[in-house]
Amino acid sequence: MSEDPELSRRQVVKWLWRVPVIAVLGGAGYGLYEAINVHFLKRRPTARPRFTPVTSVAVAPVARFAAAWDAAEFTLGTMPALALRLPGPIPGGLDVGDVHLAAFSRVCTHQQCITSLNTDVAAINFGFNYNTESPAITCPCHLSVFDPKQAGMAVSGPAVEPLPRVRIELDGDAVIATGIESS
Repeated sequence: MSEDPELSRRQVVKWLWRVPVIAVLGGAGYGLYEAINVHFLKRRPTARPRFTPVTSVAVAPVARFAAAWDAAEFTLGTMPALALRLPGPIPGGLDVGDVHLAAFSRVCTHQQCITSLNTDVAAINFGFNYNTESPAITCPCHLSVFDPKQAGMAVSGPAVEPLPRVRIELDGDAVIATGIESS
């Protein structure tokens, strides 16, 4: 007793329409998840960062950081990094009297582009579509914005992880980098 081929074909066609519907629903679900993740679930930096020790690297003399937002770029091993003076202290930063310093990796946590300190607040507000009143670390590739005053937290754009902090210490009148934040 063989099955009617016409009936078999109808059953296959009856099931085939479900494949694109399932694919569309799966894609929409993933898109919704990513939208919620990027806009509402940005990760906060830890209050007590753990640093992996690295070979010490000279960053700059303390005198280089005379005013808030003065910065010095340096390389920690092969990783580009940035040290800057902030208006107030942050966890994982270095406080020398009333001078508050912090250092961050310049490698964007979204897709590893190189970030830079952007002191043009109007450009951040307009070009990066992020309303701020202070300078920020910005990524030109996909327009992520990281707030140094919030310990490098990603505050806008597709990045969700904060920039890793670099441990800095004082060696006489020089700032040196001695570690990188571990996950």
